[in-house]
Amino acid sequence: MSDFNPPLPPYPSASASLPYVHVFPLTFGQILDRIFRLVRAHLRPFLAIGVFPIGVMLAIFAAFIGALYLGGVLVRPPAQPSVAAILWIAGPMDILFIPIMFVMYGLYYGASAYAAVQANNNVNVTAGEAFSHAWSKLGRYVWLMVLRSLIIAIPIMLLALAVGVGGLILGLIPKGGSPNPAVLFFLIPLLILFYLGAIAYAIIMSLRLSLAFPACVHENLTATQALKRSGVLTHGAKGRIFLVLLVIYAISYVAIMILYAVGLFVFAIAALAGLGHASHTGIWYQNTPAIGVLADAGQVGVTSPITIALIVAGLLILLALFLLWSAALMAAYSVAFAVFYRDQCLRMQGPPPMPIAAAI
Repeated sequence: MSDFNPPLPPYPSASASLPYVHVFPLTFGQILDRIFRLVRAHLRPFLAIGVFPIGVMLAIFAAFIGALYLGGVLVRPPAQPSVAAILWIAGPMDILFIPIMFVMYGLYYGASAYAAVQANNNVNVTAGEAFSHAWSKLGRYVWLMVLRSLIIAIPIMLLALAVGVGGLILGLIPKGGSPNPAVLFFLIPLLILFYLGAIAYAIIMSLRLSLAFPACVHENLTATQALKRSGVLTHGAKGRIFLVLLVIYAISYVAIMILYAVGLFVFAIAALAGLGHASHTGIWYQNTPAIGVLADAGQVGVTSPITIALIVAGLLILLALFLLWSAALMAAYSVAFAVFYRDQCLRMQGPPPMPIAAAI
């Protein structure tokens, strides 16, 4: 991929109307601070944008379950569900699922990158404005998603094919039908190296192409030009981008663990309260002549409605919090790429000219 490095369009310089637009490259700590400040200041539109792919995924999952139900797979299935029936339904839906996912993520990343670039310039945009911009250039953003995915996936798939063909040539499946133990002994380390190499390649290429969407949004580039621009801008900055993304992920992981612990604590309290209520209800059943006989015989199962209600409400609250946190995490990544894009532009082209005060 040849370098694509045309002149960069100017960013707005610092002025009274834009007092917090940074005009000098930032340090590592300043980048993290700016990312979290921007996410907190523009959280509502970012959450509205982030709910979109989650809602589409839930709709696709519901459509898949509905198709299985209409196909008779889930309607009183036999002891061994029909694998052929599942494949006849899942196969076409998987084929349809791929273009839908590219369109969905192209629309999402276009809107998220636009909102992040505008937020980094201290311009407030709504989720509707961001999606309107992404919809107007949907083909470009979808093609950018396709190209980026192919650049990352195709070399890994070709290498996996080469490893598989090499294993067959070396006699992994000989004519006798039994595998060669010596070949297996040398092939297993090769597979481990391939797996580690594939992960390393995917991370490096993802970092190299991480600024493609901000460049495409801000500079109005085509998909191919945006990928080349990202390769130029991330030169020498991949380590800092990786560390910032790692810090964001670590913070999100700690928050999820805290949420998980709080959920377990609330569930334990609800269970104890339900057991207490069930014991009181059982005493009432024992003191009721008609029901007491059945309760003594073990024919009446006492389930507390309060326990069921608390469990359902707790699960719904945890699900909502998890979805909102996922949307906020995706917003933090989008803002991080926008901040790095501007920071790398400033490092390469220098700070813009400061405004000159009007003569008195």
